This record gives sequence, structure tokens and C-alpha cells, in this order.
Amino acid sequence: MLAEPFFILHSFDLEILDLGEIAKIFAKNTENGDLLLLSGKVGVGKTEFARLLIKATAKKENIDIEEVSSPTFSLVQGYEFKCRKISHIDLYRVKSELELFELGIPDVFDSQITILEWPEILEKESLSRYVSIKILETKKLKKYRNVEVAFFGDGWDDLIGALLGSRHFNK
Repeated sequence: MLAEPFFILHSFDLEILDLGEIAKIFAKNTENGDLLLLSGKVGVGKTEFARLLIKATAKKENIDIEEVSSPTFSLVQGYEFKCRKISHIDLYRVKSELELFELGIPDVFDSQITILEWPEILEKESLSRYVSIKILETKKLKKYRNVEVAFFGDGWDDLIGALLGSRHFNK
């Protein structure tokens, strides 16, 4: 059980372009089996961050993706790449964790990169390794965002190092 993160990073007053740079860092430093939990209010940028990460992965592998759809109504959008698969899952319309298991969603966590929006209904205590990404509006300017990235479990050293090496994060 992972009650507390072992490492937390904070970034303040980010613009959308900054979120794109952070998404590129995630695209370069995540692999199959990584679970990314995105939380924040409606309209704060969770889906946009997922889109940016998926597009950055495609660009890294020289694959052209015209559109990255929101999975709000389909629940899951899958993307096959040369060395990895990404599932973008939106749990906004899912009512219980039991419904998640009926849909088979937790079964995919180990075999691909999973970007999961609205993870609040998940029993996180049963997860052994994940990154929690909270995107928050700033109080002073609506077009800027604050981001908190919390790491649970081990094996995140490369991602942590890359994020700390960017100009966007501090402990």
C-alpha cells in the first residue's frame, strides 16, 4: 500500500506552452506499465495535457497523428506506437470502482502507458506504482496553471531528473 508519495514536485504559473514541454518530458521518460493519474477541475487542462503527451510520443516515433480525441464519451482511446501503447481513459462518467472492473480497465495498467483522468474513484492503495498529476487554476490569472506531480512507488528516477532539469519544477 502506498499511502504517501516518496517525491513531490511543484510548478507555478505555467502557460499551455509550458504544459507542452512537460508533456514532452513525460513522453520521453515513460514506458509500458506506467500509470499517470490526472486530476483537477473540469476545464483545467487534463485532456489537453493527455493530448500533448500523446502527440509528443507520436512525434518522437515519427508518426503523424492528426487528432487526439477526448475519451469523455467512449471512456477509452487507444494509441499504438512502435514500442509502446497508450490508453487515455476518462472516468468522469464512471460511477464506481466496481464499474471499472466490469469494464476491465485495471487489467490494462501493466501492459501499456495509461493516462487516467478523474482517478478519484480508484482505490489507490491497491496500486503499487503511479504518478499523480494535479493541474490547478491559479488565483491571479485564469490562463495559467499550477501543477503538482507526486510519485508513488519506485522506478521514477529518470522522469524526476528530467522534470527537475527543466525550468518548470522545484521540490
